[in-house]
Amino acid sequence: MHEIKRLIVMTVLLAAAVGGGIWWGFNDRQEAKIRDLEARNVDLADQLEKRSEMLQRLGRERRLGLVRVLEQPEVGGVVESTTFELIELDDDGSELARQSFSVPGDVVFIDAQTVRFRSDDVASGHPFRGRTLVLLRRVYSDRMPPVEGLPIDLPGAVPPGYASETVGRFERGIWEQFWGLARDPEAAESIGIRVAQGEAAYKPMQAGDVFELRVDALGGISLVPVQPPSDWSGDLHEIVSVSDR
Repeated sequence: MHEIKRLIVMTVLLAAAVGGGIWWGFNDRQEAKIRDLEARNVDLADQLEKRSEMLQRLGRERRLGLVRVLEQPEVGGVVESTTFELIELDDDGSELARQSFSVPGDVVFIDAQTVRFRSDDVASGHPFRGRTLVLLRRVYSDRMPPVEGLPIDLPGAVPPGYASETVGRFERGIWEQFWGLARDPEAAESIGIRVAQGEAAYKPMQAGDVFELRVDALGGISLVPVQPPSDWSGDLHEIVSVSDR
């Protein structure tokens, strides 16, 4: 009888030990799974944040300048000419330079050379190839040939908005070889250029109009109507697009 009791006790203890081992093993596996899920969640959150930053870079716009229409004299009810001011801006939206132009008619063209890079460079925020480069060249109208346009920046010069010495050297080399790169896709591709071309943004304008000259990170230039500031000698950062009002 004593042996039977001892056997029962040993059986119970063995069962408890086995059950405890199974429970601890199960618990350890569950904790390991939880840790793995937490690590995956952190990794996924990092990936989503990086993806969001890349999408923001791809969709980013920046201001190149402001076009302020000053006057439009008429003859017989027809606009004779358009006088406007082009205010070039740096990356922070501060004024770099201000020039006045007068062209015949009321449809104003702003001509530029543009260099667009591969989307993966733009998305990753590459220090040299992370955005479209723009060199403003000239202004003209629908009543004058482009060859007679009024110059803005000299071709081959680095625009005043690019102050970094290292970046400046890279971009100066591009502008000096611009038309060669525009004609030679292999040479352009070798330094990460997707498209190098001349283009123009233009609109009919009226006295008092103000337009923002913009460039997309992946695309070209555009003229967007904006609300005029109350004080043109003051801060130009607060100008709001008409579509944003």
